[in-house]
Amino acid sequence: MSLNVKILTPYGIKWSGMAEYLSFRTIEGGMGVLPKHAPLLVKLSVDLVEIRTSEGARLVFVIHGGYLLNTREGATIVADAVEKPEDIDIHRAEEKMSRAREILKIEKDARERARIDAKLQRHMLRIRVFKERVHGSGTK
Repeated sequence: MSLNVKILTPYGIKWSGMAEYLSFRTIEGGMGVLPKHAPLLVKLSVDLVEIRTSEGARLVFVIHGGYLLNTREGATIVADAVEKPEDIDIHRAEEKMSRAREILKIEKDARERARIDAKLQRHMLRIRVFKERVHGSGTK
């Protein structure tokens, strides 16, 4: 038995297909969904979504927040931004990470520091996903 999975952004469908397993991180921690999982609506953290397809492939996406709805019909992720590892510009991500680190060294305002730290975490995630792909443990 498989799970119908869709990943949607405001710009359209990023991925759609059948999966054996879907793992993700919510604001409360890591979770997974198998076929016939109980209905679920959760807010997603900025993190990875991993899909094990019905063909056995491992797909990884960087999800920039959003929501996951699981029903009898399948699981749907709706996010503002979704990136595949092959779409990540590693040089740009590294530059932005360095810039964020420099700003954090001098920024005093707590609210601004939190905003910059969130950006830093996103860039670090993008770099990690890109490097996993390059070293053979990423998408197929």
